[in-house]
Amino acid sequence: MGGVYLKKIGVVVGKNKDTDYKYTGLIVERLLEKGFEVLVTPKVKAGLNLDATESDSVYQDSDFIICVGGDGTFLKAARGAFPHKKPVLGVNKGTVGFLAEVETSEIEMAVERIVAGQYHIQPRVVLNVEVFRNGKCVYTNIAINDAVVSRSALSRILRLKVLMDDKYVDSFAGDGVIISTPTGSTGYSLSAGGPIVSPDMRLLLVSPICPHILYSRSFIIDETKIITVSLDNNIDVDAILTLDGQEGFPIEPDDIVSISSCPDSVYFASVKQVNFYDVLRAKIHNT
Repeated sequence: MGGVYLKKIGVVVGKNKDTDYKYTGLIVERLLEKGFEVLVTPKVKAGLNLDATESDSVYQDSDFIICVGGDGTFLKAARGAFPHKKPVLGVNKGTVGFLAEVETSEIEMAVERIVAGQYHIQPRVVLNVEVFRNGKCVYTNIAINDAVVSRSALSRILRLKVLMDDKYVDSFAGDGVIISTPTGSTGYSLSAGGPIVSPDMRLLLVSPICPHILYSRSFIIDETKIITVSLDNNIDVDAILTLDGQEGFPIEPDDIVSISSCPDSVYFASVKQVNFYDVLRAKIHNT
């Protein structure tokens, strides 16, 4: 995919990230100098003294998205871009970023490579998540990192029943269960003892959180499978479904959470030949 195809580039900024728009302004200024139309939200437009285009639908109207912030910002931007199949490039204003690959010192380089078409797009697995209550779907959303069914604060231990393609897998007693994409394998899933998976793989991970049975381990399944999670004889516990650590939905005793991979992918843009394992080591050594 080459830069010649790009005309409109959207720039989004994470909440409480780059509050003075120092780096956002630099990105916008450089893109404008290269002849791109740059789209920003009304809030960002008000904070910039630059000829950017104000838009209430940056993700829909842009050909390519640049987000400024940490990995949380990147996930939010990727969630916004996903329905419109737009690629997202992250500029890191957080700590060590797995997803936001461009450091603020590399902004000029990143813009030059976008102009030259020297970037590549990697499709990643996305989870489709539905909650069924009394036979009806009461909630549907997506997850790029993970879908987590866990106990709410101060709730009792959960016992969760997990099925795969309607076949019983196991019941996990503990704090909950994580269904993760390869992208999310280095997030909450890793903290729960799950395996590290190369992000370009097409599979799903299921990891119990603080299981009360020591043999309970993560397992890896094909992306074509459908996972269902339900409360197993938990009448008086409070459970919640959380997606990418950003969206939450309370789960009731008879609810069924259905998780599968979406037919469409989310698209991550990269302007560097990043070694995933270099980033992994850097993050682990900085935690």
